[in-house]
Amino acid sequence: MLNLFKKILPQPSLKLSYAALSDIGLVRENNEDCFTILEGKNIFLIADGMGGHNGGEVASRSTIETLRRYFSPKIVKAMRSNSQEIRHAMLTGFEKANSMVMDLAEENRNLLGMGCTLVMAFIRGTTLYTCHVGDTRCYVVSENRIRKVTSDHTMTEDAPDNTSSRHVVTRVIGYPFPEPPEYNTIALSKGDRVLLCSDGLWSMIDEPTIQQTIIKAKSPAKASARLVALANKGGGDDNITVMNIFC
Repeated sequence: MLNLFKKILPQPSLKLSYAALSDIGLVRENNEDCFTILEGKNIFLIADGMGGHNGGEVASRSTIETLRRYFSPKIVKAMRSNSQEIRHAMLTGFEKANSMVMDLAEENRNLLGMGCTLVMAFIRGTTLYTCHVGDTRCYVVSENRIRKVTSDHTMTEDAPDNTSSRHVVTRVIGYPFPEPPEYNTIALSKGDRVLLCSDGLWSMIDEPTIQQTIIKAKSPAKASARLVALANKGGGDDNITVMNIFC
C-alpha cells in the first residue's frame, strides 16, 4: 500500500535556476573544455580535454555531443522512474562516450592519446545524482559548508626535473576504465547550490573562497562570472569552466 501511495503522490521537487561559463584562461592557446545543459532534462555535463594536435578539444566536444544524443526523451523518462534506471543510464552513457573517443583515436593517428575528464549531474526531485571520471568536480554549497561530492581520480608523480610533482589523471574518457566511473547520490535542500567545474577553477581558488563567492552571488550567472574572474586573477593557468545550479 505504501508503494502505491508513492506512485500516486507527486515527488517533491526543487525549482532550479542555472548558468554556465567557460573561459580559455591566461596561458592556454585554445579552450579544450566543453559543456552542455540539457534543458528540461535536468542534466548537466562538463568535459575537460587533454591530448596534442587539438585532441583534447576533439575528445571533450565529441564526448558531450555523444551524451547529448544518448540522453533521449525515452531514456530520461526511464531515469525519472527510479534510481536504478538513473545509475544504469549514466554508466551506459559514459561507456558509450568512452568507446566513441577510443574509436576516433584509432581512426586518426593524430588523435592518439586524446581523452577527457567528465562529470555529469542529474537532479530528480530533491536528489542529486553524479557520475564522473577524472578530476572535474562537483560540489554542493550551502550557507554553512562546501561539500565535494566527487573524488579526484589522480595520482601524484615526480616531474622529470625532480623539483616538483604533477597530478596524473588515472581514469578518463578515451582509455579503458581500470574501474567503473564513480557514481554518487546526495540529498539536496532548498537553498543549496550545486557547482560543476573543471580543474582550471579549483586549482586556482581555495574551497572557502568558492563557497563564499557562490553564497554571495545573486544569480547563477553572476556566480559563474565571478568565479571565472577569480580563477584568472589567481593565475589562469588552465581553461576554466564553471556551472552553477541554484536550488
